[in-house]
Amino acid sequence: MAGSTLAAGGRIEKERNCRMSTALVVFSDNAGAWWLRLLKPGFRHCFVILETDRGCIWLDPLSNGFTVKPLEGYEMAGLLKWYKDQGMRVLKINVDNTSAAAHFWAPMTCVEVVKRLIGLRETFVLTPWQLYRTLNKNKSCINKKKNLDFKVSLG
Repeated sequence: MAGSTLAAGGRIEKERNCRMSTALVVFSDNAGAWWLRLLKPGFRHCFVILETDRGCIWLDPLSNGFTVKPLEGYEMAGLLKWYKDQGMRVLKINVDNTSAAAHFWAPMTCVEVVKRLIGLRETFVLTPWQLYRTLNKNKSCINKKKNLDFKVSLG
């Protein structure tokens, strides 16, 4: 049945497309794992906050897990300011997910997850510092108005 999913208990739920077009890419000095100390200070970890038509979603890929959390009641401008006030580097970009081609195989790192979520296809961008430099350099290319669609269940 198009536009529907089967929920627990056999209940059919309607789906609604949820549009994501803007992202905050946040760079931090998180050195929780010993190998992160080898990376450039201030650029040892990155995560993303996606803005949807239903609110913001925080996606934080860590070496010991993956956090996905809805940020209800928060706006991108407030989140941008808060993370900058915490001493983190933050880039606001538009999501580009127009290519249907598969991404090149790569280990699941914070950088790789962020690249895939924002639609960046740069195989040799491997560290948060390289990602920051690439996004700053290519801001005019990345900031084209594109949308990323996904489906959510409505209860």
